[in-house]
Amino acid sequence: MKSKVYWSIWALVPVAVGAWHLGPGQCMMKCDRAGQCLRDAASAVANEDWSTAAAAFAAARDALPDGAKAEALRLSIEEAKARIEAGEFIEGAQQLEQLIAEQEAAAEPDTAAVEEMRGRLGEVAYLTAWMMRIEGATADEWKPETEKARQQFRLLAETTEDAEKAETYTKNLEAAIRLEQMDLSELLALPLPKKCCSNCKNLCDKKRKQRMSQCKNPGDKDGREQIQKDSADSAKKRGSGS
Repeated sequence: MKSKVYWSIWALVPVAVGAWHLGPGQCMMKCDRAGQCLRDAASAVANEDWSTAAAAFAAARDALPDGAKAEALRLSIEEAKARIEAGEFIEGAQQLEQLIAEQEAAAEPDTAAVEEMRGRLGEVAYLTAWMMRIEGATADEWKPETEKARQQFRLLAETTEDAEKAETYTKNLEAAIRLEQMDLSELLALPLPKKCCSNCKNLCDKKRKQRMSQCKNPGDKDGREQIQKDSADSAKKRGSGS
């Protein structure tokens, strides 16, 4: 529990400091509000009350002064992570996908934040596939999740310049492949991952509703084309540099 508390509280420090330096007057009032929300979030994280933490992170982001884009991004990421911890896998993943898309379209994307979000998105896709298989989903329903996990971890493994991270991403990629190839009887014999809490239920129904919504709104995409493009660009860069 302590490690979860530490990363969340540590993440709040630059946000609070950045918000404080945005200016006097009305900005100070907004910063005070954001600061209170951050304290609420830290308290909720310490108690592992993830739903409350997610709401507090969102409130802190909404209270930030205009122009605090970096701080707003950080808080949005923390909100998505808290939602995932609360068992809201699909909702948290959707938020991460939207944030990634926004950063990829930005003139100066926060590459470190994108890497972090892709890693978390791959993880939640892996967990979603696991739970959907247990719930009795068909292969056509759960395989898009393992494919999403594989794409995220492969891209990260190919693009990171950190050897230790590359090794971790590669291991995660291999785990996603094993999950996809594993017989259901083998999966049922394994203990649930720790992050699959009691709130992680009815994922099959939620995914079906999500797909129906995407069919009605064909402009909503899961970013697979962008992932493939990024991977291809990375391969070209490595080839030209060798």
